[in-house]
Amino acid sequence: MNPVLDLDFKEIEQLPLPWSELKGTKILLTGATGFICKYLVEMLARVSIEKNLEMEFWLFRRRGAPESLQCSNVHWIAGDITEAFLPEDFRPNIIIHAASPANTKAHICDPVGLSQTNILATRYLLECARKHGATFVYFSSAAVYLNQSGTFSEVSPGELVKSNATFSLYGASKLAGELLCEDYRRNFGVDCRIIRPFSIHGPGESLDSGRYFPDFLRQALRDKEITVTGTGTPVRDSCYLMDFVSGLLYVLLKGNSTAYNIGNEDNVYTILELAQKIAGQSGSLNVIGPLSLTDHTSGDFFVSDTAKLRQLGWKPQVDLPACIQRCLDSYRYAGS
Repeated sequence: MNPVLDLDFKEIEQLPLPWSELKGTKILLTGATGFICKYLVEMLARVSIEKNLEMEFWLFRRRGAPESLQCSNVHWIAGDITEAFLPEDFRPNIIIHAASPANTKAHICDPVGLSQTNILATRYLLECARKHGATFVYFSSAAVYLNQSGTFSEVSPGELVKSNATFSLYGASKLAGELLCEDYRRNFGVDCRIIRPFSIHGPGESLDSGRYFPDFLRQALRDKEITVTGTGTPVRDSCYLMDFVSGLLYVLLKGNSTAYNIGNEDNVYTILELAQKIAGQSGSLNVIGPLSLTDHTSGDFFVSDTAKLRQLGWKPQVDLPACIQRCLDSYRYAGS
């Protein structure tokens, strides 16, 4: 195993969580071929063995997508996410709906598919949760929030709609999925737990995804210099993938039927500062720019407020230098 993942998973296994509540559960997960959920399933499969939890995983993939994990307790379901793809006799205990392209390139190339995944598929899976009494975890996004100058704390989907905000298609479709969760919670008693990821970074993300963090890592590893094409002034936070997954577990095992931000306001930087930190940790590389050639459309200040999640006992363990180092080490191990 990648030594970075081995370290991450060992630290997750040591979390003071009621792991026994997962014993014998059947977990359905969409988006299992994405870098976040691939990591999540590999971690849970390992925990299931280490703690004798006998979990079963049913992973959805689009037809033609590879089965990225082979294990005796992992079952793959191939199909079209906008159609009925579940076997009639399948009765999950937990449904984690994480399928949705999260990069700008995908939003532009396939806006219809984006909306169908975040709305039609969400409705279909909520109906499955209602029918079988399953806990439903919905991967929403920080894109449901308005741009503002302070940190973002949780408000209900209904309040976000009342704000008369102008959303991106991605943010609007995620918010529509949240409203469906609210409707199923209110009318059918479905246990819907909404998570709103902010900037999540970690092993396995494509270095060509178009996001600024892997862009900088790719340049550091391949080009030996980093170019900041924008102004460099937008402020972001960074949550390492291990901390995000531990946050998800706290929501699943200790949370309530509501919305939770998952980010890390302890790791805050400007885009230029991040480029400089990555350059420094990669061997004192040169940073070119900022060139002010591109604009950031997601706001000048985009930082999470995770007080609600921390009340469950969660706290992030990986600071920004360690996040950068673990990512660099992981990509180097993989030969990127």
